Amino acid sequence: MKTRPAATLHVPPLDYPFPPRMNEHAETAQRGTSGWVRTFGLLPDEKSLALFDATGLGHLAARNHPELAAEDLRFVSDWYAWLFLRDDKGDASPAGRDPRRLSSADGRLLDVLEGAEPGEEDEPLAHALRDLRERTLGYLRANSLPGVWMRRLVRAVREHLEATLWEASNRARGVAPSLEAYVRMRPLTGGLSIVTELVEIVRGLHLPSEVREHAAVRRLTSASHNVTCWANDIISLKKELAAGEVNNLIPVLQAERGLSLQRALWEAARMHDAEVEVFVETSRNLPSFGPAVDEILRRYVVSLEARMRGVLDWSLGSERYRSE
Repeated sequence: MKTRPAATLHVPPLDYPFPPRMNEHAETAQRGTSGWVRTFGLLPDEKSLALFDATGLGHLAARNHPELAAEDLRFVSDWYAWLFLRDDKGDASPAGRDPRRLSSADGRLLDVLEGAEPGEEDEPLAHALRDLRERTLGYLRANSLPGVWMRRLVRAVREHLEATLWEASNRARGVAPSLEAYVRMRPLTGGLSIVTELVEIVRGLHLPSEVREHAAVRRLTSASHNVTCWANDIISLKKELAAGEVNNLIPVLQAERGLSLQRALWEAARMHDAEVEVFVETSRNLPSFGPAVDEILRRYVVSLEARMRGVLDWSLGSERYRSE
């Protein structure tokens, strides 16, 4: 099959029926996170730091969490930076095509998140993660939250790292995964559950398990995750094709269904738009769980809307996904 050059692809427009929002503390978060990255030596030189600043992760956090106070937004923004830089290590470095090497490094990071103290031999990511761990525990103490909240966060980080190891295995083989496997794994590689857990820790609000596991709420969450991840795949496609990336919805569709690259892109956009419709319809027909829980659920729905819209608007304007 002849592959259409990425430069000639027509990328369908994406949009959502909820407005963009921006936290008033966006610039404070952006400056603070840039300083935090420098403090822990997470990037090797000024060129890398300048590119990181242009990426604007503080602005991404501000779009995704428009309601957070300045200190809370900065905390979430620093976590974003850690996750993005850890993912860059997996995506763009030699470790990203060496699952054994990546697994060993990730094991050490999980040790640190669970309480091990990093030493001089540990990489900067481990020392930065210790800082995030201590600040997370500070929120748990301030909000009088039990240890299960931290265990949920550790589980979410572990699942994310395991999913990125799966991605590394796909890269090492140079083979796109099946569509079924990709759809199942993509929310985990995107780290979306980590962000959800962090914001719940900051707010001290958590949906009861029976509500989170309700079929309608699960479908709402799934649709939101699919929308966010598939929009990212569409927007980042040209850059990822140039890098030979196989972990993207469009190459997955192309390989599984024998489509041209352009038709696979159109199909990805169709799937994305269908999930937007599912989210909107499901959010309008959620059952009631009582006044107190309904208010937490309402805020949860609004947070998912902000994240979908925020990731889209940020991705369209960020230097991160420019292919040249």
